[in-house]
Amino acid sequence: MHQTSSALTNPLIPGSFTRVLIELRWGDMDAYGHVNNVTQLRVLEEARVRAFGSPTAARDAANTEVPGAGRVVLGSGLPDVLGRASADTDLLVLSHRIEYREPVPYREGPVAVDCVISAVSPVSMTVGYVIAEADGAKAYTVAETEVVFVDTASGRARRIRDHEREELEAAVTAAVRLRHV
Repeated sequence: MHQTSSALTNPLIPGSFTRVLIELRWGDMDAYGHVNNVTQLRVLEEARVRAFGSPTAARDAANTEVPGAGRVVLGSGLPDVLGRASADTDLLVLSHRIEYREPVPYREGPVAVDCVISAVSPVSMTVGYVIAEADGAKAYTVAETEVVFVDTASGRARRIRDHEREELEAAVTAAVRLRHV
């Protein structure tokens, strides 16, 4: 299921973005009756992997097609740089910035995680996210993650290759609007 990003809206993202729909689990809820803050980081991780490709794609099990199952990614496409780099590159989280603006209530349907690439540096990229209602009408959480490209053999940060940089920079859009800068 694909829609163009012009059909998608999110008041916190001024440019184009990719929307990943993530199903919540009953166990994601905490004692306060909303999705736990640590679980929200896991939801962001899942959205990042679905939007950009698995950072362990070269070692992942083969995908078995099941009718009615699969990833739901809408909007502007993000480059599968992470999946393609996985044979010789580890993609490690350097930092997270996250603002919990409102509790995310449990529901049987999915939440939307709207993703953007907001910056590319010589060895890393910054991914911005908004966790929102599936239609984007209400935002709950705003976050950024800096992901570093690390050479698997040496364990050291590596420069983003020219072809990776071209793809990533072509997808850069305005950063998500965090309150604390």
